[in-house]
Amino acid sequence: MFKFENKRYYLIIYALILSLFSVYFLYRADFPNPKFEIIMFCILLAAGIYSIIYYTKNNANLHKVALVLIIMFGIISLFLTPIDDVSDEAEHFVRSEIISTGELSTSYVPIPNTTSYGYETINSVTTFFDNAGSNVFNTKVDDEKIDYTPSYFNSAFAQNPFYAYLAQGIGVFLAKCLDLNAIWMLWLGRFFNLLLYAGIITLAIKKAPVLKFPLLIVSMLPLAIYQSASTSCDGLFSALAILAFSYFLYFYKTPKISWKDLGIFYVAVILCGLLKSPYLALSLLLFLVPNNHFSDKKQNIISKLCILVALGIGLAWSSYATTQLANSWRGEFFAQNNVSASGQIDYLLANPLIALQRFGETYTTALPTIIDRFFYFSNSVRDYSSSLLAGLYFVFICLFSVFYPNCEKMELKTRVKGFLICALIYGGVMAVQYLTWSPVGGDNVTRGVFSRYFMPLLIFLPFVFGIGNKKIEKETLSFLVLTIAVGFISGMLMLTTAVKY
Repeated sequence: MFKFENKRYYLIIYALILSLFSVYFLYRADFPNPKFEIIMFCILLAAGIYSIIYYTKNNANLHKVALVLIIMFGIISLFLTPIDDVSDEAEHFVRSEIISTGELSTSYVPIPNTTSYGYETINSVTTFFDNAGSNVFNTKVDDEKIDYTPSYFNSAFAQNPFYAYLAQGIGVFLAKCLDLNAIWMLWLGRFFNLLLYAGIITLAIKKAPVLKFPLLIVSMLPLAIYQSASTSCDGLFSALAILAFSYFLYFYKTPKISWKDLGIFYVAVILCGLLKSPYLALSLLLFLVPNNHFSDKKQNIISKLCILVALGIGLAWSSYATTQLANSWRGEFFAQNNVSASGQIDYLLANPLIALQRFGETYTTALPTIIDRFFYFSNSVRDYSSSLLAGLYFVFICLFSVFYPNCEKMELKTRVKGFLICALIYGGVMAVQYLTWSPVGGDNVTRGVFSRYFMPLLIFLPFVFGIGNKKIEKETLSFLVLTIAVGFISGMLMLTTAVKY
């Protein structure tokens, strides 16, 4: 069997991956800014080399590796990504600025001298929206001081709970306190959001007794780094889902479960579920835990009955969030495009064959689009993506999930139950998006669907499909997998460089 005896080989492999991705993306973009591109190549080369060296010295402490690598590449991403260029970041940024003032809820108020309604923020925030998609070299707004003149924006993600923006709000507040230029509200908001994501992932990997390395690789998905290094709350929901999954793994291996750990598990599930309601189904993972791992029969019953409490909280919040959702540009969009969740449900109930067809498409024809969108960045007219990265990463994550040797062998029935929970969450996300974005009777089940909604589900792949390979040395394969994973992150950042600079 081929074995890398010298760690230099991994550095060479990373340099080759980075070079190939760089040449491919920059050549397609016709090398628009050669000096900056060379600088970024050197930065990423140094970051990748450091990542591999750090891993060689800390591969027994994967939670530390996750913390360092996520923060390092996240910092590069948060500075590299143009103003408000992440999907819906303008709205997330508005909510972050509102939170920075201490207003945990949002007020949908009349906009002065108009007949419209909106959310009050400050002029610097709305000016950034006017320059969305511009990098700091192509605009002067980043050089201006914070303009506190009241301004209004038509949406602020009022349907999301306040805690999703506390970290970003702290960053914005700090920029204000230090009287920094306006751009630092965005950058520090992104940075504190990144720290929160990295911190939760670190705790998750440290807590998990098994599948630590797969948890690391999934948490380093390029799209996850990109989202967590923004003011979007999608990174937080992903981290919370991974945290909940790590506690399930802990329960699966721990003979006596404590009430404290069960409480943390449910807090993670509920906080995640209030951001993406189908993820409340993560609570069903408790049915995969051996009954003798609960401290007693009473704890077993109560902990599973709490699933109903979690679902009840989720349903109550969903009702509130649906009302708030209309208090934005989406309300007018829904009215103009005949989008109605209740109307869609009535249509499907009246046409069961069509409903069955939509259900089948969710799990078949929609999958290639979902896979491709794992490397779909930004949105609207500023979007960019890479089917090459998406295709290669799909092959990589599938091979890794199946063949990476894990010390824990799961029973077949446990894998089947895990697969069903994963399929339920996936179908739930697809159903919610179809009901809330597709016109009544619409035939596009992927409308409004983005792969960032499915990031945490990747951890189910090694759990369900992992068979391992005893012929492959685990240490050798781990180094190779980490090198390739870092290469994909660097490829994403070079794609951003090529397209946005």
